[in-house]
Amino acid sequence: MRIDSILAELAGSKHELNPRATPDEVARTESLIGAKLPESYRQFVTEFSNGAYLFMIQEVSAVGKGSRKIDPIQNSFHHRWTTGEPLTPDALEADIEFREGGSVKRTHLIPFSLDENGNEWCFVADRLGEDGEYPVAYLSASRLFGRLENFAAWLRTLIDHQEEVIRSLYDDRVIHDELGLG
Repeated sequence: MRIDSILAELAGSKHELNPRATPDEVARTESLIGAKLPESYRQFVTEFSNGAYLFMIQEVSAVGKGSRKIDPIQNSFHHRWTTGEPLTPDALEADIEFREGGSVKRTHLIPFSLDENGNEWCFVADRLGEDGEYPVAYLSASRLFGRLENFAAWLRTLIDHQEEVIRSLYDDRVIHDELGLG
């Protein structure tokens, strides 16, 4: 999925950006996590920025070695990103429920955006769609929120609202009572 128009919209706003990733850096990360990254995300890191702090409010992780400020995906993949500790085999096999119904094994979640609350936006990589994309969802503790069609839909929500994506998707009751976000 090409996201040229989304990247053009992003280019006109204030962000912390990094040099673009090379195809070798993408391949390195894919090799380390054992999964193909979605095409829209690959385009983001190779044509826009290898990791970024968009609108100065929402992080997007890097590939390859990352940068001084933005870690690569493989550093948080199958780890608790707040501590760096690896997830146990039991934790990886645990079913993580979606707030809106359904579940996925933790092993199929690939984080691409970490936040200060210890939560992460993840690619839900149990199966790659025909368009080369994964759905995305927000992992908070052991529950998934805010399922979106793909990374492009996530970027679109960020551009349209220019606030943390999770706050764009839910009302204050969910944000405060269920997610515990201030």
